[in-house]
Amino acid sequence: MSIGSVFKAAFALKQGHRQGSIQGSTLQLGGVIVVDTSGTVRYFFSSEKAGDHPKVDDLLMALEE
Repeated sequence: MSIGSVFKAAFALKQGHRQGSIQGSTLQLGGVIVVDTSGTVRYFFSSEKAGDHPKVDDLLMALEE
């Protein structure tokens, strides 16, 4: 963690932002599935860790197919 992150966290706390209670499973990760009108999966992405996201270009290419 960088010193900048510490300052940003302190600033957020000063503004009243607080971590709320956890809802659902803390182990659940996200993902993206692109399915066409015939039901064929055109793109599948499964997050391996929190904050893991697919590349936007990959998503756009899947949507263009």
